[in-house]
Amino acid sequence: MLKEEHIEELKNKLLEKKEKLLQETTSSQGFIEELHRDTKGDETDFAELSTDTYNLSILREKQIEELREIEHALKKIENGTYNICEMCDEPVGIKRLRAKPHARFCIYCRPIYEKEQKS
Repeated sequence: MLKEEHIEELKNKLLEKKEKLLQETTSSQGFIEELHRDTKGDETDFAELSTDTYNLSILREKQIEELREIEHALKKIENGTYNICEMCDEPVGIKRLRAKPHARFCIYCRPIYEKEQKS
């Protein structure tokens, strides 16, 4: 089990990342809206606008997904199941959690999960 000080450290990391992502998603949404407002000129390159909008939308979707994962990790901290792999029920290592505090799987189960998602 993780020490309480490690859980607090990782919880703070999660909260900081959550705040940063919330700001980024707001910014990316504002940028998409700004791109569409700037299409009134005759020289607008609609292909480039579409590509930019698509890329920003994909980025925003990834940010929202990461926010969901962070919320999931925060709930696991609250209910005492944080750092437990969701596949094998073994502890997720502190090094992995420091790299990705919202990790749901241990280093051994992650590739198995990813392979299952691709099939």
